Amino acid sequence: MKQAYLKFLNKIRRFRKSLLSDIDKKRGKMYFTWLETKTEKIEHEKDNNYIYNNIVKYTLKNFKIDDFSYKNANKILKKVIDNNYILKKNYRVFNSSNISYDDTMLLTRKVLLKRGNVAWIDFGFNIGNEFGGMHPAIILKNFDKDLFVLPVSSKKPIEYAIIEKDFEDGKISEEECNRRKEKITEIVQLDKIVGFKEMTRWANITRMRKVSILRLNFSGTIGRIDGKYLSIISEKISEEF
Repeated sequence: MKQAYLKFLNKIRRFRKSLLSDIDKKRGKMYFTWLETKTEKIEHEKDNNYIYNNIVKYTLKNFKIDDFSYKNANKILKKVIDNNYILKKNYRVFNSSNISYDDTMLLTRKVLLKRGNVAWIDFGFNIGNEFGGMHPAIILKNFDKDLFVLPVSSKKPIEYAIIEKDFEDGKISEEECNRRKEKITEIVQLDKIVGFKEMTRWANITRMRKVSILRLNFSGTIGRIDGKYLSIISEKISEEF
């Protein structure tokens, strides 16, 4: 064990020395941060209480249930909400010190991380063109301990930038610009995510993936997208795959 540990330290030192440029150093720092985070998540991957405690401590406290969500909840879910939340203006705010594990998981599945909601997910350290880092992601399906998500980025896709450049240069009309964008089946433009800073974002459906709920940023913002975007995503998936 000692020899393996020393060998590992030598490799880490060599790696640090190889980081010469500012970009390399920044990327190296990101890698070590990711490594630390991933180690913590691996240590707790079979610990249900780790997930439960983090959701109670951070996620439930930061998420307000609006009137629309409450009215659309079934009787069982409404009872759980009534027992653990208090009404403040038009929102229900978490106010419980002894919520059970089962009630917490029910709220997580049916309210916090339901289809159409948007949560911050740590996609890890990317290699090459892989999608990595901490990004918002649209939840497409909740498998309790796993989530099927679609990552969202604030960086405009190159395909869109090229088309818009042609429009700005007068090479194509606005109608043609929009038509070309619609033909790109793998990209969905999101003009608004409720609960997030107002800005245009994009989702590439080829980046859909199943991730562990441990990748969730438990203290991060949870928003939602309008149903029309879910319909567009479904249509794009059908066209692309």
